[in-house]
Amino acid sequence: MNKYFTLVATALTAVTFLTACGNDEVQDAIIDYGPPVKINVSAGIQTRASNNAWTANDAIGVFSMSGTTAEYANKKYITPDGDGNFTAATDDDIVWLPSDGGSRSVLAYYPYVTGCDGTYSIDVSDQTDQEAIDFMVSPAVNNVNKTQPDVTFVFSHKLVKIQLNIRSGDGITAEQLANMKVTLSNQYTTATCNVLTNADVVVTGTEVSTLSFLTSADGTTSEAIVLPAATTEGMVLQFEVPEVGTYSWAVRNSANSQSFAVGNKYIYNVNVNKTGIIVTSQIEDWASGNGSGEDVNAE
Repeated sequence: MNKYFTLVATALTAVTFLTACGNDEVQDAIIDYGPPVKINVSAGIQTRASNNAWTANDAIGVFSMSGTTAEYANKKYITPDGDGNFTAATDDDIVWLPSDGGSRSVLAYYPYVTGCDGTYSIDVSDQTDQEAIDFMVSPAVNNVNKTQPDVTFVFSHKLVKIQLNIRSGDGITAEQLANMKVTLSNQYTTATCNVLTNADVVVTGTEVSTLSFLTSADGTTSEAIVLPAATTEGMVLQFEVPEVGTYSWAVRNSANSQSFAVGNKYIYNVNVNKTGIIVTSQIEDWASGNGSGEDVNAE
């Protein structure tokens, strides 16, 4: 009897010892992955509304995605020197990558706005600040992790640029173009875009309006950023020249302007004569500046 008790006690002692060893091994198996690593962001030089470079303190909104979940949402990154190298605006805006080496998808949009939850609201009704409405999106950069933290965003324009080059013609002096007003009729001005999926821009308004362009004081240049449109039917450019008169030109007079395609820049060279205007037009890729031909229309 005593011998049996001794054997049982010895066995229990062995089990207790092994269990204790097992706990020690579990503790020793915890892996130290080290601290998390923040992303390094650059965006190169992109064609902009007013020039071909970023400007100092331009800001983008950054999202870091784990699958379809935003671990970091709408973090503000700025390029202090306008050189395309972006840093977090504050410590709270830093996007960190998992310390265990897990990968994330990182995307961005421009220009930054507070409160963006992934659906960006667009309003082009006010053309006085072109950079403020030059909406661009960079699709997700995948497989970003702590060993590959560099993120190079490639932005593309989601809207349409219209550029007018205006000069005086027969019976009109250059001075008479000063303070010209340019408008475009039949325009929707509000829309949304899902930046998380880099979706197409979706018009939200139901009413159309006449859009006033941003025109130089001497009347030689005028520009606007507008929403993409499947048809330009009913769109009319109007040129109001002080003490001379008002000229109208239907956009669909140009074979190049049957629609306003996303990411395109439509360039119109306008010659203002006393008796009417002559317009030549061409389309360029807003990003690369590759032209696609020119046609001539007169009224």
